[in-house]
Order: sequence, then structure tokens, then C-alpha cells
Amino acid sequence: MVVLAPTALLAAWERMRDLPPVQRPAELLRAFGMPRQDSVGRRDAALLEGFAENFGPLLEGLARCPGCGTEVELSVPVAELTAGMPPARAVEPVDVGGRTLRWRLPDDDDLAAAARTGSAERGALVLLSRCVSGDARTLDATERAALAALVAAADPFADITFALTCPCCAQVWEAALDPAEFAWARLVARARRLLGEVDELARAYGWSERQILALPQARRDSYLELVRHG
Repeated sequence: MVVLAPTALLAAWERMRDLPPVQRPAELLRAFGMPRQDSVGRRDAALLEGFAENFGPLLEGLARCPGCGTEVELSVPVAELTAGMPPARAVEPVDVGGRTLRWRLPDDDDLAAAARTGSAERGALVLLSRCVSGDARTLDATERAALAALVAAADPFADITFALTCPCCAQVWEAALDPAEFAWARLVARARRLLGEVDELARAYGWSERQILALPQARRDSYLELVRHG
């Protein structure tokens, strides 16, 4: 696990800002000094750990009510979220429709392949064909649903959802939580703040970016206070 220093954080931001979203989770793991994971859920669990270490213990965001459009605040302690997840079930062959299927959990490469199809329906078929032995096209809707339930039970962090209630219209709905999106949004905000601090202090004192970023955050804050308020 790596706590990103300012220069490393800016380098990670530059490396990832033009990447398609499907490629960012693996790069975020790399930035956090964490190894590639063998499933989407394990990847997301690792990203939650990296998020907490670098950006604090709370996942904070907004969700829009599908009924009236009101923005509802979401604030979840990472430790509480991870402690509340069910244990993962084993990945084992399963009998479906009179056949024994061998399967594995999807990983980043599988998601990227599915995303390239440009269609949710074709993408789901690509995931099945890559992760299930035999011809996945022969599975009917019931068999696919049964297999999806097994995948969810074996990789619980792959589908994190919260039940939310709108304070205005009382509508209840489920909102998905994407750890990679949270981590990327926080990294972008931190990078922009650092760039702003460099710009402000460089203009005031003539220091280089390297000199400014080498200062501890508390020292930078003190100089910024002097620049802004004299």
C-alpha cells in the first residue's frame, strides 16, 4: 500500500486522465502500490482500502432521486462497508439445465472486452463466453440468472448497492457504488487543488513546482494563508 506523495499523485492523474473509465481501476491499483486482482470484486475491495488510506475513511457523494430529482447525500464509512459484506462463496462447478458448468469470476480484461461491444446485451454474452466453459449462448434466461447469482455470491464486492430514501418524495431506490469512480473523483480533486497551490505560490514567491510540492501540506497551507491574507 502506498500513500501518494504530491508528485506521485500528479503523475498518476496525468497518466489516467485520458484513459477510458474501464481502464482506470487497474491504474488506480498501480498508483496505490497494490497488485492486480483476479476478480472485479477483489479489485474493488482493494480500491476501497487504497481510498481509505489516501483520501480518508468516508465515501461521500450525491445520488439523484429518480422520482423528483432531489440530490441525496451519501456518506459511508469504508470500514463499516467492508465489515458488512458477506463472506465470498467458493467458485465451484455447478449443474445447470442438466449440464455441469465450470466458471470463473470476471476480471478487468473481461470487463474491457465486454465494454468494447458497445451493447449491454452483447457485452453480457461476451462475459459469459469468457468466464463459462462451453457455449454460453445455449444458456437460457433462467440458467443465466442462476449463474449470475452464483457469481454475485462468490464476489460480493463486485456489486455494491445502497437502499436510499428521498427526503422530499419518500421514494426508495437502490444506488450502485463504484469504488473506482470514488477514488478517481477524489484523486482528480486532489490533483487540481495541488496545481492551484503550485500556481498561487509560484506567482507569489517564484518557487518551482518541485520546491512547492516538497513542502509538507501544513507548511504549504501556512504560506498560502500569508499570500491570501497578508
